[in-house]
Amino acid sequence: MDAQYAQLFADDVVDAINGLKLPRYGLGNYEKPSPSPPPTDAEARILADLSHAGKRLMGFCRTNLFKRLESSGHSFLLSVERHALRNYVFLHAIENGLPLPIGTTDAGLLDTQSFDQDADGSVGNLFDTEDEQEDEEQSQTTALRSEAGFRQRAAEVYRLYASRYKRRFRWLAAHHFKNELGKDLATDAATLRKLLVRFGEWKAAGDAKLDALEKLLVSEHPERKVLVFTQFADTVQYVESQLRARGVSRVAAVTGVAWRGVSVPGATAGRTM
Repeated sequence: MDAQYAQLFADDVVDAINGLKLPRYGLGNYEKPSPSPPPTDAEARILADLSHAGKRLMGFCRTNLFKRLESSGHSFLLSVERHALRNYVFLHAIENGLPLPIGTTDAGLLDTQSFDQDADGSVGNLFDTEDEQEDEEQSQTTALRSEAGFRQRAAEVYRLYASRYKRRFRWLAAHHFKNELGKDLATDAATLRKLLVRFGEWKAAGDAKLDALEKLLVSEHPERKVLVFTQFADTVQYVESQLRARGVSRVAAVTGVAWRGVSVPGATAGRTM
């Protein structure tokens, strides 16, 4: 294991992930017993749905972060950044007296064998479709690391959701939740941002797993077709782009529920990342 990747498995990093409160995945835990004004019938139904999610979704998010770490350092840091950004989106709403954008909570997303997207992209929060994620990525030209940068981007994302994608969310006034929600969002965001600042941007040039794959394709099996399987679409896209950058031009990437991975044309050797 190369030094860059090994650092991500340090005990304090694992402890930081295990210590996250993940409040957006357990919003029902922060509901006020008697908010004023009380929820409307529509809001009451949303709050009832939130109370059913709880620990299962929180556990899924934590497990998914570790799975992405096993897949690739690139995917892990990308997930950490996305998660922190969405915390700041909620903080932007709370601090400005704006309603919170609530996504769908689908129990089917708990099946990690069939769900290959970023866990933070769909489960009970924001970015429920690929369209939103594409909008986010297109607007993001540099990696987020500073609190000011996160807050600025969060305001931009919130405006996008409150206008163009308003009908894709359910909306709840922030006064339905205890003050602890904002505190825990901020605490988790600070923890994640410290990890991002500590590790910086992922350096593909120092990726030992990628080096090994390149050697396999170019030196050991130059005439064979190699299939590389992975659980996450982010890893597929990363491997494809980096192989092309290294001169391996005959590459095809496929993502989806049935199959996701990278194919290098030429017979049958298989590898998993």
